[in-house]
Amino acid sequence: FRPGQRDAIDQILSGRDALVVMPTGSGKSLVYQFAAVALDGTALVISPLIALMKDQVDKLPRGVSHLATAINSSLEGDELHRRLEGVERGKYRLVYAAPERLRQPSFVQGMRRGGINRLVIDEAHCVSMWGHDFRPDYLHIAESRRLLGQPPLLALTATAPPGVRNDILQRLGPMRVVSG
Repeated sequence: FRPGQRDAIDQILSGRDALVVMPTGSGKSLVYQFAAVALDGTALVISPLIALMKDQVDKLPRGVSHLATAINSSLEGDELHRRLEGVERGKYRLVYAAPERLRQPSFVQGMRRGGINRLVIDEAHCVSMWGHDFRPDYLHIAESRRLLGQPPLLALTATAPPGVRNDILQRLGPMRVVSG
């Protein structure tokens, strides 16, 4: 493991909340991808960009790529419905979505029926840097987490100077900070 990965994986495998601050390219995604394969249930990964979601799904190894899906505005009605039904049937271990989806009651209810048992915030600095004005839906993640049944939370970022880190912790709640 790279520095910080093992500690972060231990946190999520133990069901504890963690804010993981590791440099770009240090393997932050592997932390939640490993947990998604190792644990039962589904991880909901909140990601800021459709291109980032697509990249994450496309880069998964062939043996696990069928366990992941992205639910975003690029999907047509039938495909969106098919993927949501797949989540509810437990077909996926990783579901990528934008924070705006968490404001849709039908999406949150579908995720809850599907057994979401981990909530991952990729690029968690967006909670602080974008949540106040550009994408206010980031400020509703804590409430959405409650509606999902309080699954363990893993927030990941490479960009978290002390002020941003403190804002993330204030908005998402107390959690262990893991650095790599």
